[in-house]
Amino acid sequence: MNNLFSLQVPVYLHSTSDLLPFDDPNIHQYEDSVGKVCLLVFDSSRIGMEISTLKVFYDSMVTRPIMDSFKITPPELVTIDNDSAYQSEITGVFNKARIFSEIETIATKDRYYFIQTWSSLDRHDQLKHDMYKMLNSFHEISHLKK
Repeated sequence: MNNLFSLQVPVYLHSTSDLLPFDDPNIHQYEDSVGKVCLLVFDSSRIGMEISTLKVFYDSMVTRPIMDSFKITPPELVTIDNDSAYQSEITGVFNKARIFSEIETIATKDRYYFIQTWSSLDRHDQLKHDMYKMLNSFHEISHLKK
């Protein structure tokens, strides 16, 4: 993952370039073999960015979800790898399918990260544990090991 960070990704996910219609070295994409579980990680340098706080970054990333009839749970401020993070869940309809998505925004000293994982809403109970495990496993490589 560009040697910037690591995540514990379940063995059923593999790297792909099929989730977004463009290629960007700061976007990392994963899906399972049948495309029913997806993971997207976006990283951005904070240097020169006009976004001043983690909350502003979070708001900028979730203000316009690409789904219909969406509902976003209020963000919960947590600590991930000694950095501040906001986590929340989005449910809605995308391409006529009901989906849920677990999201996380993280502010490290030099970067912002946006992590989103999603699947069909009927798989919520089955996958939520794996999704939170991925989100909570975030580790920026520049941090000293604990």
